[in-house]
Amino acid sequence: MAFRLHVPLILLFLLQGNLKNFTAAIYCEQRCEQSKGKLVDGGIRDRAMQGHSFKNFTVRKLIDCHRKCFEEKCKCQAYQMTNQLGCELLDEDRFSAPNDFIAYMGYTYFEMNREYANQDSGNAYCGSRPCINNCCSEKPCFGGGTCTEICDHPKRKFNCTCAPRFFGKYCSNQRSTSCKEQLQRNPESLSGLYQLFDEETNSLFDEFCDFTSEVGFLWSLVESFSLANKGDFRRQPFFNDYPVNQENFDWSRFRLSLSRMNKSALQSSHLRVTCNFNIDGLNSTDYMRTTLLEIDIMNLRSIGCKKHEYINIRGYGCYNCTTHFHQGKRFHGHVDSHNSPREGCEAFFPGSVAEPGGEDNFGVYDTINPVHRCTANENSTTQWWFGERV
Repeated sequence: MAFRLHVPLILLFLLQGNLKNFTAAIYCEQRCEQSKGKLVDGGIRDRAMQGHSFKNFTVRKLIDCHRKCFEEKCKCQAYQMTNQLGCELLDEDRFSAPNDFIAYMGYTYFEMNREYANQDSGNAYCGSRPCINNCCSEKPCFGGGTCTEICDHPKRKFNCTCAPRFFGKYCSNQRSTSCKEQLQRNPESLSGLYQLFDEETNSLFDEFCDFTSEVGFLWSLVESFSLANKGDFRRQPFFNDYPVNQENFDWSRFRLSLSRMNKSALQSSHLRVTCNFNIDGLNSTDYMRTTLLEIDIMNLRSIGCKKHEYINIRGYGCYNCTTHFHQGKRFHGHVDSHNSPREGCEAFFPGSVAEPGGEDNFGVYDTINPVHRCTANENSTTQWWFGERV
């Protein structure tokens, strides 16, 4: 059985008058659309699309649900029925969103096969003429998105180009501005790379959010670099503006801009440093955690004993102890494990390298120790994070 959405009667009259140019425009603007398919046994029982129903109805017969989907020519890609004759129109089908096609008792899923009548002829007439199908008149794009009508396929009638903060087929999903906001929006968020929105610049940037490695904490990555790239970072204290790969995340070479780090720091209470997080995840060997009150890394321009909630270097660790910490105009923040006891700090790290200038840990790396996980080889990485308790 087929349902046809016919062009206006005036078109038939004009066709008889052989007004070819107007005929071409009509083919572009209102092609005759039809749907063919089995209506009795063509469904897939006990299966349903999850999260894609945009209109629901109660109908008397299956054919009524098919008709309603056909009439929703701009959005309806498929439909599904419940045992109680509930009809749900879907904006995706099992091919366009296969992960959302799930087992669901009591549902029957149906394809919606659309095609244009005389499609070849229509394409020949249209040529490069603009497409007009009136689907954008329904304003399907949210968040200031731009709608563009499409006529080359009967199941894809328009496209939404989203404003930077929004994403999704209809620009209905809003991007978070921070890892904290992402977790607030979705408490089930997984740790990983996110595209966040910068309200100041109206642009997107990459951010790795860690929600799970430490119970009771969330962490936002502000910098990551490999030992091979230490030269790019050794003279870049955190109060310098030195953005690297913000839109093309790379564990071996990444840093947020000064404004984005400052914003993250204002929302955070803690600072931590990890080694090889991209490979090993969290490892308490070669690890540092302190508060931003104790080490105000965005403003610190001094050298001295600084207190840590916990620090571990090469397997030697202590809680609530001080180490020799340095950040200056020409030096990235780092711990000098060799000189810590010599400067009167509490922590002691046996086996530290003395020459040429005392072992550098978590940054600078002029003097390195291959036992330290951040400096074991050229591919070893160092990560600096801002975070808070949750």
